[in-house]
Amino acid sequence: MVFIKNREDNFRKYLEKHFKLVLSDDIALFYTKGVRVGNPDIRQSRITGELGYAACDFGFNPTNSFIQNFGHLAKRNIVKLKDKEAKDFAAGMDIKMDLGKKNKHVIVTYNGYTLGLGHYETNKKKIINKIPEKRRREILNEI
Repeated sequence: MVFIKNREDNFRKYLEKHFKLVLSDDIALFYTKGVRVGNPDIRQSRITGELGYAACDFGFNPTNSFIQNFGHLAKRNIVKLKDKEAKDFAAGMDIKMDLGKKNKHVIVTYNGYTLGLGHYETNKKKIINKIPEKRRREILNEI
């Protein structure tokens, strides 16, 4: 097992480099069973359980919750969908689209709102939907 120092700082650097997404100083990232987002004041409490939600997996791939909450801050690797594409994506479908880029995570938006995370696969020329099934209905109802 490899020990990685400063996981929170590395995730911030990934966000800045990949999405040009800069978190304000009052957004706390900390390491407790993975990099998590939460309120730093809560960490000092005696509350048991999770102190925030997962920001990324162990490969520094952002979670959908994180992107849906902070994706509006991104300035790079954003894909804007039209009406039908947005409804299809919100319903869980992958989107055929040639971005002409290499494999990478993208933030999928519609009318200025962040729908969630997608993964562009160059060889398939499609954005793979990464929105968990339980969250899709909420998004679909908003479109």
